[in-house]
Amino acid sequence: MLKTVIAYSMMLGLASSMLGCGGGPPAPVIPKINASASANAAMDEYDTNKDGFIDQTELKKAPSLKEAEKMIDSNGDGKLSLEEIEQRLNKYSAQGMALISFSCSIAIDGAKKTDIEVEMVPEKFMLDAIKAAKGKSDANGMVRFKQDGQDFEGVQPGFYKIKVNKDGSLTLPARFNENTIFGKEIALDRMGRGGDSFDIKVSSK
Repeated sequence: MLKTVIAYSMMLGLASSMLGCGGGPPAPVIPKINASASANAAMDEYDTNKDGFIDQTELKKAPSLKEAEKMIDSNGDGKLSLEEIEQRLNKYSAQGMALISFSCSIAIDGAKKTDIEVEMVPEKFMLDAIKAAKGKSDANGMVRFKQDGQDFEGVQPGFYKIKVNKDGSLTLPARFNENTIFGKEIALDRMGRGGDSFDIKVSSK
């Protein structure tokens, strides 16, 4: 993992210096996340009973927080507090990454298809600090993502909803796009060997 991170950081540094000399698209920059404001926004959105916690019932409506529950819930009580979310968001700045390698595998009705469009949509509570990313599946059902307006592959650290937008002739149920059940936290300490990945299985009904 460490070698992967170092290599990726060196690649971004080299790209930045090259772009600075010859023009072209902007180099990736580390997102400026206001951890306190974003944590408060997360509580406002998902703590629907206003008891100061996002509990298991509420987490069902917060797919990215649910996916990252073990990383956020530092005291292991099964619910997320304002302080725990803020602490988690603060770690991104300390990790100092602009983009993180991320891919997903997608199957529809058990079959892998090409040209399935998948979108990483920042959670509202990220407050526009990070950008959306998109990708299309290859012949093996693998999707690699690029941030909007960025030529480099990778996704900024943060919390995202994952939407499966297009499947050619099939119209997919809303639970896989507009009301998606899929979410993902992108963070340096979530990376495995070769980056981070996620398996998505959807049905046409």
